[in-house]
Amino acid sequence: MKKQIATNPAYRRVVAALDDCEKRYDGLIKRTGATNDLRLASTVAILKGEVEQRRRLEVELLTAVESERQRIGQDLHDDLCQRLGAIALLSGSLAKEVSVLDEKLGEKVGEIPSLITETIGSCRNLARGLHPVTLASAGLPAALEELATRIPADVKFHWPHSERIDFEPMLALHLYRIAEEAVTNAVKHAGAKSITIGLAILAGRPVLEIADDGKGIGQKLKTEGMGLRNMEYRANVIGGDLTVEARKGGGTCVRCTLPLRKSVLRPLKPKTDSSAK
Repeated sequence: MKKQIATNPAYRRVVAALDDCEKRYDGLIKRTGATNDLRLASTVAILKGEVEQRRRLEVELLTAVESERQRIGQDLHDDLCQRLGAIALLSGSLAKEVSVLDEKLGEKVGEIPSLITETIGSCRNLARGLHPVTLASAGLPAALEELATRIPADVKFHWPHSERIDFEPMLALHLYRIAEEAVTNAVKHAGAKSITIGLAILAGRPVLEIADDGKGIGQKLKTEGMGLRNMEYRANVIGGDLTVEARKGGGTCVRCTLPLRKSVLRPLKPKTDSSAK
């Protein structure tokens, strides 16, 4: 998948623009040593523009990657899963025909449909990981709840059910990816058996927290791990503050705190009885 993304025209275009931006950025840094106040002020103004341009390009880069992931996920779900389903039906029919001639051979052939069905399930999980359809259709809480059910560990998701949490689509996507990365790291690298995903509003600020009971994050993962870098990168893009801390008694707590936002948390409207008049 990484190779496909790297060959994507939009991805290559953004990467090239980022490289060009980096070169201009380095040049501007060197120029700030000038003693002329006017020239320095001009350079700083240009530098601010370059920083804004870089942030915009970084957002475009993430968007290009997510678009490619969405395409691959849809291809897996809509094309490959359908083809595998058809093969399962054909192999089931073949098993019945073979059983008439050779019962033992028919039993062996009859095992093929169930194997294909398991493969379809794995394929659909991959597709959901690449493109979380629930995120767009039902929102971040529902997507995180689904994520919890897909992980091979005891994962629980908590959020204020009495409230409705609304996020902008891209903001919700980045928070989902941060949670996904944190949970994957907890299972894969920390050997966590129990994980809790929490989404809440504290002092008016949205907070996403992922806590686990694993062996903790090592120094190597802190300095070299791509997963942590990806989480920090996404948090930076949405203006969030990401912290990774050891928990008392063992384990790790990953927390992403967002700036104050309006209309993120709203009380749910009471359900009305449709039969009432």
